[in-house]
Amino acid sequence: MGTYYEWVADLDATEAEARELGQRVVDALVARGVLLPEVSWEAALGGAGHPPGPAWADTLARSGAGTVSGEAPWGMAVGVGREVYDGGQGDVDTVTCPRCSVRRSFFGPPEEFGPTCSDEEGLRWFHDAAAAWRDGGDGDGDGDGDGDGDGDETVDLVCRECGAASPVTQWSANDAALACLGFTFWSWDELRPEVADWIAEATGGHRIAHGSGKV
Repeated sequence: MGTYYEWVADLDATEAEARELGQRVVDALVARGVLLPEVSWEAALGGAGHPPGPAWADTLARSGAGTVSGEAPWGMAVGVGREVYDGGQGDVDTVTCPRCSVRRSFFGPPEEFGPTCSDEEGLRWFHDAAAAWRDGGDGDGDGDGDGDGDGDETVDLVCRECGAASPVTQWSANDAALACLGFTFWSWDELRPEVADWIAEATGGHRIAHGSGKV
């Protein structure tokens, strides 16, 4: 048992602009009938969210795991501030270095990854850096010392392939995203790809990541 969810993260939003952009996205989804404008404490797990609107089913994939169940989901919560969006089970498969583009896998065959079939040290390496970024990292939060908190981060990961240190926010993670603005669709079936496009349009063309999870 558990609660399933879909998440969509804005990879370009800064902390300073996240609240305004989040409202733009809500307004756009309300206009499409996907959400209701009011906020309810019954629409999200552990917080408030916007209940589904009359056209909520228009967001759903129509085949396979995304078949419409016929039951309305809980709703959508807007996350403002640094957060790590993932599958809820610590199941990030790979991360990719922004300098050399080499991927580091965390799971694989026992002959390569041992009896657990996982790179436990690598997982801690990534998750510890992601948690440090989420919890504020060091300096003014953007690594440039100007105090604007624009969302870049000085918590680095060092690539074991090329040896370069890059902010954890610049690494590409499979099934996870580090973002200052995110949208969690609680108890929602699989989203159509167009939903990410709608959100990107509302944010002015920002880069968008999408994933799913269970808690």
